[in-house]
Order: sequence, then C-alpha cells, then structure tokens
Amino acid sequence: MRMIQMSGWQPGPGEVVEFEASAGGRAPVPHDVPASSFQRAHLLLAAAHRAAGCRQSPWVGLAFDLPGRADLGALTTAWQGLVRRHEAYRTWYEPSGSGDLAGFGLPPEAVTVRPVHVGAFTSTDALRSHLHRRIDEQTAVTGRPGLLAGVVQRDTASTVYCAIDHAYTDGHSLALLFDELRTRYHAALAGVPAGLPPAPGHLAHNRREHARSAALTADAPELAAWAEFLAAGEGGRRFPGFPVELGNAGALVPAVQFEYPVLTGGQARAFRAYCARHGGGFAAGTFAALALAQREFTGDDLYRVLTAVSTRDRPGLLPVHGWLVNLVPLMFRLPARPTLAAAVPVAQQGFQRARAGYDVPLHRAFELLLDGGGVPEIPPMASYVDGRAAPGAGDYLRAGASVLCGPDNAGGVSLWLNWFPDRAELVVRMPDTPEAAAGVPKYLDRVREIMLAAAAAA
Repeated sequence: MRMIQMSGWQPGPGEVVEFEASAGGRAPVPHDVPASSFQRAHLLLAAAHRAAGCRQSPWVGLAFDLPGRADLGALTTAWQGLVRRHEAYRTWYEPSGSGDLAGFGLPPEAVTVRPVHVGAFTSTDALRSHLHRRIDEQTAVTGRPGLLAGVVQRDTASTVYCAIDHAYTDGHSLALLFDELRTRYHAALAGVPAGLPPAPGHLAHNRREHARSAALTADAPELAAWAEFLAAGEGGRRFPGFPVELGNAGALVPAVQFEYPVLTGGQARAFRAYCARHGGGFAAGTFAALALAQREFTGDDLYRVLTAVSTRDRPGLLPVHGWLVNLVPLMFRLPARPTLAAAVPVAQQGFQRARAGYDVPLHRAFELLLDGGGVPEIPPMASYVDGRAAPGAGDYLRAGASVLCGPDNAGGVSLWLNWFPDRAELVVRMPDTPEAAAGVPKYLDRVREIMLAAAAAA
C-alpha cells in the first residue's frame, strides 16, 4: 500500500455515503482492562494537544477502489460484519476524572450499521477537504468508537475509505481490513455468508501486556538491551540524532512526508539474495546500509535506532485488529572493514537482539531506567515491513490501496521501509525545514546507492 498524506490524496469526485455504526441507544459497558502503554501515552497526549489547540493527526486511514458503482446494501452488510467481529471497532478508552483512561465497549449484537447519504462533490479539492474534516471530527469523538467509514460512488469505480484513532489500529490491522472488507462485500453481493470464524480481540492482549509490564524491574535481564542503548548516547542524548542537520534543534515543528523509491521488485529480490549470502535478511541489509551511510556522513560507526516490531507473538494473534506494536532498541557497531558484506551479519545480530525484546513496552522501559520516567512523544524511528505476503497484497496496485495520514509535527526523521511485490520504498517523515529538505535526500541517495550496488552484485 502507498502511505500518503491527505494533502496528496487525489480521490475523484463522486457521491459520498457514510456508514454510521450505532448502538441504538444502548449504553456503553465499562470494562477494567488497562490500555496498553502505547495506547495510554498516545490518547493522553492527543487529549492534551486537543485541549491546547495543537496541530495533530492522531488517526490513520485506509482507502481503496471497488470496480463500478458500489452496492450500498452489500457494503453495509460488510461493515456491520467487520465491526461486530473485531472489538477494536466497538471498544474504546476515554480520559477519566483521575487523569488516566477508562475503558468502554459494546457487545457485538448491539452494533448496527446504516448508510447515510451525504451528497455529491464535483471537485477533488472539495471532496478531500470534506473527508479530512469528517475524519478529524469523527475520530476524536467520545462516548462511542471513533470510526469513520464511507464510500465515494462513481459509475466506473467507487472509493471505499475509513479512518480511526491510531490507538485502535496499525499497519497489520489495515492490511487485514482491506482483505476482510472486500471478502465480506463480495460474499454479500453473492448472497452467501462470508464464512469467517470469530476473531480474538485486543483487550486480552492488553491485559497480558499489563501483567508482564508490572512484573518488570530496573535490573530485569529483559531491560539489558534498553540500558545499553540509553547509556550509549553521547552528551546525555537518550536517542540518536539524524546524520544530517535538520535545522530545528530537536524541537517539534510542522512535518513533511514523502515517498522515496528504493528498489524495483527485481532489485529487492536480488538485494535479499545478497543479504542471505552474507548472513542476514532484507531488514539487516537495510539497517547496515543506513549505518554505512551514517559513517560516511558523520564518522560514527555506532548505529542506534528505534525500530518497530509487532507484538503478535503467536499465530492466534494474527487476526487481531488493534495497535499491537512496540518500539525496540536496535544498536550495533560497524566492523573495522566497513563494507556491506561485513556489516550485514553484525546488523542481523543486532536486529535479532532488538526483536527479542518485543514484549518490553517502550514506555515501561523509560519509566524504570530514566530519571523522571517516560518520554512525552514517540521518538523518531525506522520501521521495516515485508508486506508481500499480507492478505490481498497482490491487489494493492489494482485497487489503489493507500494508507492515509494527516498533517503532524516532527522533531526528527522517521523512516518506514515497505517491501511490496513490485517495489521497496521508504516513506519519510521529517521536519519541514530548508536544512532537512537539503540534507535528508542526500543521505537517502547514498543509502540507495549502497543497496543498488549489492543488488547488482547478487
């Protein structure tokens, strides 16, 4: 899937219909399952930003096309089945009077979905502006799940869209949603059951995480990688900087986001073969290339970065929708002979060690290891996702599947490397400054040169 900002999304004009989920007057049921550490930090920060009038987009969205004019009855059936199956779309957290979060939910049978005709839009700009406003409104509501779903109908192709607070979804969930909604839609068109089994929910995962987190102590062996990572920062810096000047002195400023092509599908497969020959995987090769370019730009041979990992640690959790992600500390030192071939196995070892700490919540590690505990914002990171085997991945291009996000702020540079069947590309979010605009592409150009040379040598 492409990962694009709303400002760059170009939906064709058409007739907008929303799918409204409601409980028919049934009161939400409180529950005592704690929010995950990521959910808690995200939701409380979003509430504080909202109260202060700060620019933010704490939601994430999805858009894709269906051929022809969408059948509203079939889409209504599809959305209702999906929302009832996954508790991420019918449970939520709200700030409580105590300054923490209180959980609420609705039983599956209480939720019904109905189509609501909004009207026709004759220009892309007007349509995008309307949808952006509705996303901001609906994903920030309290008292019910903040899901916005709809379709832009046209005779040639119809665009399905949805958005929800990031606290209740992640990239894996969006891939599942893309596949399941289309499966349910086609089943409804054919008048047959979708045939999907019940899906486990994210609340049980939250409860397990909370129990594990509470049992951790500062001297627990699970925190050794975090302690080393934080201690390695020079000048008291908890987190690594970027190899080029960004011009914001680490302060949060408006961000800019763009796609950066890295490899074609064939080049990506060749790069993977090169990495395998030298003792690592695609991710390790990418981090090794990032580290080698950093050394060329700064002279620093110690590579440190936070990287995203899924906390779906067993097959039973793969169908779960929710924000089941953690950031883990990746750190390795380049060998004395700084070539990619020599760096790949070192990066592989560092990556494996980092991933082994998937179940140590980032915020709990900070709480135990840092004076004052915690960090107000999720720090810049580098994420790697192999999306080739995701359900429906072969249809992403044909369906124009896109992950949508809104304007936000950045203190550093975050990178998302996504490997799809036809390409590997980076999505880059960075401070919108002249210095970053001048320096970041130069660094990425060098990273790509290193990866292309390896692919050519495979």
